[in-house]
Amino acid sequence: MTLSTRRSFTEVGVSMNTETAPVLFLDFDGVTHPDPCGNASLFQSLPLIEAVLRRYPDVLVILSTTWRTTHPLDELKDLFSSDLAERVLSGTPLLSLYDLAWYPVPLSARPRQREIEAWLHQNRSLDHPWVAIDDRPWWFESECSNLLVTSRHTGFTESNVDSLDDMILRRCS
Repeated sequence: MTLSTRRSFTEVGVSMNTETAPVLFLDFDGVTHPDPCGNASLFQSLPLIEAVLRRYPDVLVILSTTWRTTHPLDELKDLFSSDLAERVLSGTPLLSLYDLAWYPVPLSARPRQREIEAWLHQNRSLDHPWVAIDDRPWWFESECSNLLVTSRHTGFTESNVDSLDDMILRRCS
């Protein structure tokens, strides 16, 4: 599916308590599709990720993908099935070196984990339950146990399903 093939959905609101709900931070390139990727393969793995998320209706989705810098949130939400689109709340913040100089709490030195920690600090707490799916482990601290790493050549596959299930159960229950 391409961005021009947007699905429409009715915004019905999120029924769970969004303040306490666990969070999945989702990358696109190398996760929802291989990286690099032709248009025909874009978001080919998203239905598999959505199938796992349907088993955990209280888990919210925050976009950590760089796509959030070039596409409006509503456009990115339209890439999801209507029942999952309502659970996509926002994207992680973009942080400059200036932002880090005055940030009120210490953040990771790794860029993607730093953005996730900033989102948690702004919206929840740093110990709030979360999981991230990304294909670039070097964007996270080496000891980050909240990270599910996918192969950039395949994206999220059936072989990642059990790991995501396990991580959600252990970190978000």
